[in-house]
Amino acid sequence: MVSNPRRHLQILVVGCALPCLLAFARIEDDRTWYSIALSAVVSYAGLVATKALVPIVKAFNLRAGLSGLDINKKGSPAGEKKIPESLGLASGVVFLVCIILFQQLHYYDAASFVRWLTHGGSWWELKSVVVEQASDAWLVDYNAALATICFMLFLGFADDVLDIPWRVKLALPCVASLPLIIAYAGGTGVVVPRPLRALCFGLGPRLELGPLYYIYMVALVIFCANSINILAGVNGLEVGQTVVIASAVLSHNLMQLAGNIPDEVRDGHLFSAYLMLPLITTSMGLLLFNWYPSQVFVGDTFTYFSGMTLAVAGILGHFSETLLMFFIPQIINFVYSIPQLFKWVPCPRHRLPRYDTATGLLHPTPNWNLVNAFLSIFGPCTELVLCSRLLAFQGLCCGVAFWARHVLAGVYKE
Repeated sequence: MVSNPRRHLQILVVGCALPCLLAFARIEDDRTWYSIALSAVVSYAGLVATKALVPIVKAFNLRAGLSGLDINKKGSPAGEKKIPESLGLASGVVFLVCIILFQQLHYYDAASFVRWLTHGGSWWELKSVVVEQASDAWLVDYNAALATICFMLFLGFADDVLDIPWRVKLALPCVASLPLIIAYAGGTGVVVPRPLRALCFGLGPRLELGPLYYIYMVALVIFCANSINILAGVNGLEVGQTVVIASAVLSHNLMQLAGNIPDEVRDGHLFSAYLMLPLITTSMGLLLFNWYPSQVFVGDTFTYFSGMTLAVAGILGHFSETLLMFFIPQIINFVYSIPQLFKWVPCPRHRLPRYDTATGLLHPTPNWNLVNAFLSIFGPCTELVLCSRLLAFQGLCCGVAFWARHVLAGVYKE
């Protein structure tokens, strides 16, 4: 495996971008194609803005004392250098600006808007742009998503500043999800898998859960918001796994949009794509600074915000089962971490590997998480290689999820 950090990052970018581009190329509907393209342009502007904003926020956070030491480099000169924390605030703010801007652009037909721009963008010809009235349901969902993500970003930053205890951290996503839960007007039923219909007498193709569905949504929000926060501690890992999962979600959305699907299903996947595009680009802008060797730490500000964004996309896009399949490494890490998370065995504040100053390699410690498990299975390695292996595993699991959906289509469910 190559040891050049820049090369590792390039492989990650290509691996995430290629499936999305191939899926996007299959979309035939002009209105959908132009809408996605316009969102991509706004999102790219978000990447540029994030790259410009991170150094500014970095300086402010250092001045305010929001900094820490890189424990995985303890004993080396790099381990004595103060690194600014909570830089997820920069990408989170830019993300919110992007989706607010696109909410306004959504009122215009993307195709006529592009034609106006390519013909010089004259103010006199602006009237040629077709204005479309967004539905009330779309606006309610969009604003609920915006409020929920904004709330989670704020609570994540509060956690970084106040160092909130773990028991309270679990409740933060519940509070942040209130706008989403209250505004949710979708169905509360689930499609029953065919094998269960045969096993359970009288069980029909659809089961109405009622209030239980809201409990399920809260549970999904809590898991997504905390799972990325738990699988962390390595330069680039938190942002990297977000980019991989968000790219998988976007690929899924685009593949569905390329097919013949009902309008309500199409709207859900289009809604999710509008969230995933700026999440990917702003996260990539942050990853340029968080990749090994890290210049900044993203903090709980980023992990809570990114996890909540993915949960919102899965809930309002109505593909929460598929979303959970993309979270297979996070599920494995959570289950494996249960003994320490519930204090059945000693749980230190930082469940990190041990750094060997003589070799520059990380060695496993008796902590129950996927990071140390990988070191135990594959042996000691550098922090860069460890992060790349974990992200490769994340990508592999997403690929398995796509394969499982394809194989089980029409067998597991209609």
